[in-house]
Amino acid sequence: MFAPISRSMTLTLGLCATVISPLALAEEAEPKAEDGVLELGATEVLAQGLGSTTEHTGSYTTGSMSAATRLNLSIKDTPQSVSVLTRQQLDDFRLDSLSEAMAHVTGVTVQRNDSERPAYYARGYAINNFQIDGMLNTFSGLKSDSDTIIYDRIEVVRGATGLTTGAGDPSGTIAMVRKRPTGQLAVQTGLSAGSYDNYRGYLDVGGPLGWQGRLRGRTVLAYRDSQSFMDKYASQREVAYGILEADLTDSTVLAVGYDYQNKHVQGASWGTVPYWNAEGGKAHMARSTNLATPWSSWPLKDQTLFASLDQRLGEDWLLKAAYTQRRSDSDGKVYYGGNGFPAADRSGMNAWTSHFSGVERMRAVDFNLAGPYGLFGRSHDFMVGYGVSKLSSSSPFYTGRSDPPGYSKIDDWKYMGAIPKFVDRDSGLDATRSFTRQKAGYLATRLNPTDRLHFVLGSRYGSWQSESRSWNYDANLNLTRASRSQQTQNDQWTPYAGVLYDLTEQYTVYASYTDIFNPQTRKDVSDKFLEPIVGKVYEVGLKGSLFDDRAHLSTALYRSKQDNVPELDDSVPPGPNGQQYYKSGGKGVVVEGFEAELAGEVMPDWQMSLGYSYTHAASGDKTRKNTEQPLNLVRFSSTYKLSPQLTLGGSLDWQSDTFGVGRRPIGRDAKGNIVTTPDRITQQAFAVVGLMGRYHFDEHLSASVNVKNLFDQHYFNNVGFYNGVYMGEPRTLLVSLDWRL
Repeated sequence: MFAPISRSMTLTLGLCATVISPLALAEEAEPKAEDGVLELGATEVLAQGLGSTTEHTGSYTTGSMSAATRLNLSIKDTPQSVSVLTRQQLDDFRLDSLSEAMAHVTGVTVQRNDSERPAYYARGYAINNFQIDGMLNTFSGLKSDSDTIIYDRIEVVRGATGLTTGAGDPSGTIAMVRKRPTGQLAVQTGLSAGSYDNYRGYLDVGGPLGWQGRLRGRTVLAYRDSQSFMDKYASQREVAYGILEADLTDSTVLAVGYDYQNKHVQGASWGTVPYWNAEGGKAHMARSTNLATPWSSWPLKDQTLFASLDQRLGEDWLLKAAYTQRRSDSDGKVYYGGNGFPAADRSGMNAWTSHFSGVERMRAVDFNLAGPYGLFGRSHDFMVGYGVSKLSSSSPFYTGRSDPPGYSKIDDWKYMGAIPKFVDRDSGLDATRSFTRQKAGYLATRLNPTDRLHFVLGSRYGSWQSESRSWNYDANLNLTRASRSQQTQNDQWTPYAGVLYDLTEQYTVYASYTDIFNPQTRKDVSDKFLEPIVGKVYEVGLKGSLFDDRAHLSTALYRSKQDNVPELDDSVPPGPNGQQYYKSGGKGVVVEGFEAELAGEVMPDWQMSLGYSYTHAASGDKTRKNTEQPLNLVRFSSTYKLSPQLTLGGSLDWQSDTFGVGRRPIGRDAKGNIVTTPDRITQQAFAVVGLMGRYHFDEHLSASVNVKNLFDQHYFNNVGFYNGVYMGEPRTLLVSLDWRL
């Protein structure tokens, strides 16, 4: 997004480092002895060479990022907790989906409500803010879980990000940055095969197209066909990404692109598997249990068109205009036995059925101006901008459905292949229609009153509006019910303030503060919007730039307090269109915690990402909230290059115990109906270990092996959701072959 600034900053930092530390630079530049071994090209990156782009650096960190404040700052100079998944880390551990990537991020947990709805949590709340190339992207509850092959890096900001994203929880923002065209011809392709018939191939081609390199392009294609450890489940994903970048003048860069991801699904689930059986004991369902029919499907197709114009102005100022348009389509019929308690004869389960069909459209426009300025004899940074985004959705009303008697009652949950697909037809009328619109102006500045003292100040001011409508019709398509809910929040002001003090050249202490204001699109069972969330966030920490700036260290203490926090109301079943209902969590929800992370090259040829987080959430009456999320979480991944040919690595993900509350059968009433009582569903602390190895045959061809869940740890990924559990993935093996020009 800020490529011209990144290149000029990189050059400036390199020149400064040459003047300040000639001895260190001379030592780093000392020529290596020729030993006749295979040369694969340099992957060690000096601090002076680290910009925002991570591809081909071999690093587990980045030189600059902008997701937190829109200012192009290093991680050390950003007064918030930030993690970056670089292209190298994504490739090393084959983090091919967004969910796989997020499971490697400090302080982030990934939970699945079912096969198609991953949820990401940080600091006690779900992450619902997403950016792509700096542009706000709004997702529904059915996330695309996109393929990461098209991204250069993924930046994760933990905490409130109202300055850059507007309304939101103090959980964080996931900012994905797409690959850009290269100045020289670059070709990469690969194939992989793994457990459960997991096959994937990709092609990535980029380089100059004409005008002496002033026109550049890049195309990424990928296809994945995979079965699953879950019975009957299979998916196929098609990925296509293309971008053209043109230097219209020496100071003007125009980029246009298209991003396409299409996921087909068979055997889609809708909810969890039961934890208790009909007798009140543990059901002990097999890890492969899937209570869906083979035809159950919940597909999703995403198409995004985007464009940006970067205009460099005098004295390193940059004017940027960006536009994005995204469309998501879904059309699938789901039949899933998520309701009930399994009996010894494999009866006892009832199905939830729905035709999930609809379209979401999002449009966003953003303009911003950024650059340095002088004040009181010192240089400072400034950014100002304005953005508008609108998300709209609609779903059709289906009619003509006539299910046979007892259609939702499952006689034998293990054998569901004979259950027919229900029949309905699109009436041509809308069942629901909604929109959410945001408008805001924002500005931020980094003030440098002394060499050691820095302030990052910002503000966002704008409006937020949403409306939701629904209709019901009888068999003759006569209107029987219509409802409308709307809310408007004007004059939203979100302040942001951070102060940093450089203790030494390597270490900086900081403190930051921001307000929270989050109007709700979630509804209660009465179809009413919940009250807006309001609150405040405080954070203090220490950051360090280590090992000649090739690695960063960060620690943070934080506290957030919010009112009207929504909670999933799983005491009621999903609505007729699959919608979930929520309830307000009341006043005084406090989340406190601690985070620490070390990432980057800690020794020559040794890349590491190590993070620990502690998160405690409590309601106003001091009762612990979000018990489904662990108090303690450790994320570790590391690789070491044993020789120019061989790289070995491993990962460890550990979390403390969690529990949810469900309802356990304790008997039957006079009519034979099951009587239940509240009880805990618990997951003890567990660790998941992974291994990787890669061997370069020459500078073009390499082979790699990745093992996930090496010790085949049995665990629940989610506990308590709709009275059940979601099983964690067992041990898998993936073998890959990659070739690059």
